[in-house]
Amino acid sequence: MGNTPIEQDERLRLAEVDRLTSALSSGSDPVLNSVVSLLCAYFDVPIALVSVIDRDYQIFKARIGLALERTPKEMSICANGLCQDTVLEICDALADVRTVDNPLVTGDPYIRYYAGALLEVKPGLSVGRLCIIDRKSRAALSERDQELLRNAAQVVVSRLQSIHQQNFYDSITGLPNRRRFEADLHDADTLAGQVAVFIEPISASGMDRLVKALGLEFFTHFMLAVKEVLLDVLPASSRLYRVSTLSFLTLVEPREAASLPGKLDEIVRALGRPLHCGNVPVFADVAISVLELGVEVDASLDSLRLMASMTDAARLSEHRWLGYDPLVDASLRRSATLLNDLEAALIATDQLRLVYQPRVGLANNRCVAVEALLRWTHPTLGPISPAEFIPLAETTASIRGITRLVVRHVCAQQAKWRAQGLELIVSLNISALDLGDGHLFEDLTRALEVYDVDPRHIELEFTESALVTDFEMVHQQLQRFRDLGVAIGIDDFGSGYSNWVYLRRIPATSVKLDRSLLANLQPGNNEWHIIRNLISLLRDLSLTVVAEGIETDLHHHLLRGWGCDQGQGYYYAKPMPAEALMEWLQRPA
Repeated sequence: MGNTPIEQDERLRLAEVDRLTSALSSGSDPVLNSVVSLLCAYFDVPIALVSVIDRDYQIFKARIGLALERTPKEMSICANGLCQDTVLEICDALADVRTVDNPLVTGDPYIRYYAGALLEVKPGLSVGRLCIIDRKSRAALSERDQELLRNAAQVVVSRLQSIHQQNFYDSITGLPNRRRFEADLHDADTLAGQVAVFIEPISASGMDRLVKALGLEFFTHFMLAVKEVLLDVLPASSRLYRVSTLSFLTLVEPREAASLPGKLDEIVRALGRPLHCGNVPVFADVAISVLELGVEVDASLDSLRLMASMTDAARLSEHRWLGYDPLVDASLRRSATLLNDLEAALIATDQLRLVYQPRVGLANNRCVAVEALLRWTHPTLGPISPAEFIPLAETTASIRGITRLVVRHVCAQQAKWRAQGLELIVSLNISALDLGDGHLFEDLTRALEVYDVDPRHIELEFTESALVTDFEMVHQQLQRFRDLGVAIGIDDFGSGYSNWVYLRRIPATSVKLDRSLLANLQPGNNEWHIIRNLISLLRDLSLTVVAEGIETDLHHHLLRGWGCDQGQGYYYAKPMPAEALMEWLQRPA
């Protein structure tokens, strides 16, 4: 049997209650609080309420003179006649059949007079009433006062709609926002089986470059232009969300899933054409990920995270769109776990430790320095490679804590070695982020002082990428370390674009050739000529040349013959704990 009109109206009314008031806690809005305060003063009553009628309760979103935040719906006077567009007025509650037995009349707060105007969202649909209450009976309101109460109720409705707009709609595009999508996501009957399409029109780095070139106002124009393209391409029935700074999302009905690949290709083509942002034509760089809600993953999971995880891979794919990949998701979950656990590891005493790999002088095969390398044994995941956790740490402030720990441990180890009669130069790796301010300089000078370490026994290694962020600032920081006596080494030289202008200007003392140069070293090939010429050029600049990744006798003899100063690699020794290093140093030559 079909639903009756009254039942249907109540479902629509409750939908409006959820939409406009579910996110609003009692007494939290200053505007609604001001409305009930003004009504108490104007009508000279002790109680005024913004009463929302939910499924089982009347909930007071703003109140004066009443301690209760809600009462059962069956006790609500406000619930009477919610479909009637009139002010409900009861001058003597003890004499009215609708209220004579009401517990709120016979007991606290002892209601005697009541007047309530509907909070009407649209004709025939109201979410409750704005009411005034007195503990003594009163004469009926004049028409003028009834009109004032109705107008105040419309102010309340307008405020509820404004709050909803602020909370659930994006201020730039006017589209429903992430909170609205997440609220909709909980409506399993509506969304189960639908396909979510996550659209990132440009990468964060790409947008950063454009904003720097064209200004912040351009960003607004760009997002509005993308919105118009998407609304033009998507079916009229589609609901488009703006779910993050750079991302949109739309939902596809199960019946339309078969045609989805063609629709995705259409979106890619549309965003492949220039977008006119003001007078500037700009190309997007779109990436799209697709997720079936309630099937591939449970709808309660962080669906946006899952879809966002695919955008980098989607941008590199042939079609620029990809479906949800559990392998990628598992990798990202692991990365999130490592990042979340890294701060605890910095505090723990049994997770992070240093090992040391010797650097050997090729002229005499003697150890001239060691490189401090960080190792992490995760309590549940086991050993974690630095190649995995260091890049993750560099995306957060955790890298500062890691560098601070390494500096402290290196200086402490230097003091122990000195007490054992051993003095060695120790090199340690630093991030480009460590050169962004003076914190590293302060941490190192403090550790040198605490452990009484000679600055000349410390070398800082950094990769060329640190130079391209803010060269002048990095140069200034490096010069401070050189003035202190600390050596400066350029790591992984030759692995990317090597800027010789930078190399001539920075106060470096050594350059470490990247291990990739040795990987395919064969007599007469390109690497053969590149390495030999690099060594000659670097020595002409009075730089100590270090080759890493030496693993064979051929590597050793060739590099020594070409004039390379130092070598590091498994041919000499693997990274080892400090105690094992002492034993290695004492081995027979």
